[in-house]
Amino acid sequence: MNRIFSPIAVDVAKYPRCSDKDWNHTGIYLQLPASTSIKKDRCAMRLPYVFILLSAFLLTQTPIAYAQTKEHIKLYTIAEFDANGKEVPLSKTNLQLLSYIENQANIQFDLKRVPWKRAIESALSGDGMLMGMSITKERLQKFVFSEPINGNGNWLVTRCDRSFKFDRLEDLKGKTIGIVSGTSVGEEFDQQANQLFQVEHDTGAGIARLQKLAINRVDALIWYGGISNAKEIEESINRQYAQRKEKDATAFCVPSKPVSILTNHFAMKIDPLKNQVLQRISAAIIKGRKDGSLPALMNPS
Repeated sequence: MNRIFSPIAVDVAKYPRCSDKDWNHTGIYLQLPASTSIKKDRCAMRLPYVFILLSAFLLTQTPIAYAQTKEHIKLYTIAEFDANGKEVPLSKTNLQLLSYIENQANIQFDLKRVPWKRAIESALSGDGMLMGMSITKERLQKFVFSEPINGNGNWLVTRCDRSFKFDRLEDLKGKTIGIVSGTSVGEEFDQQANQLFQVEHDTGAGIARLQKLAINRVDALIWYGGISNAKEIEESINRQYAQRKEKDATAFCVPSKPVSILTNHFAMKIDPLKNQVLQRISAAIIKGRKDGSLPALMNPS
């Protein structure tokens, strides 16, 4: 086991029977701590005996193992808010994912939860990494991506009393759709935004966004959820919205078909000198899925 030793010195002046030659011919400077004493009448003992004494002292010290310093990484992800505007903690699944990656890749995340557009701007300035970004052709020009973290469903949400049929993007013609600023709903949707339909941008994510829909500022909004079925998403949204302090009878409906299903990733600005960490993260994700430490990826279909 490796040990870390402090230099040890003996004050020659305190031991007059020892000449400078006796102590200096080795070229070694030794300094004993205050708790260690050498009697003056033993000063004449030769160097081999000194080393025996020093070795015995050092062997009593607590060993300190060399530890590799963890790499600190600023990690940006989207801030979400509940029905009363309070920030929602990161999910247990995501916390477990981050903890696993930290241990496997020898890194330490400094988590920053901010509006998504600000997160992207920060990452593009080279100030950290993103968690939860989907891949588009445009983004591939600026970012490098990890293995997928999870599958993400982009669901359409309407007021039940103003619902409409949705099977394809053409069904959104002339509508105003709420999205979170900076997010992608899939390349086809992104290309049709403000052409086939209009988009209304929200700065934050979460249940608080539903208020715009409740007061008819938008015809529908995109809800960013897991790969599940529409009924589960619908029940979850209505249950969370019902927890608002200001009660109302608004009910929300979710069509059975999602607008798109994508995969989310860790992402960094393209920089070969810094991007190696994403390779370590990807390796950890692959290992975790293989040995069961991480849940299997629910692939888009």
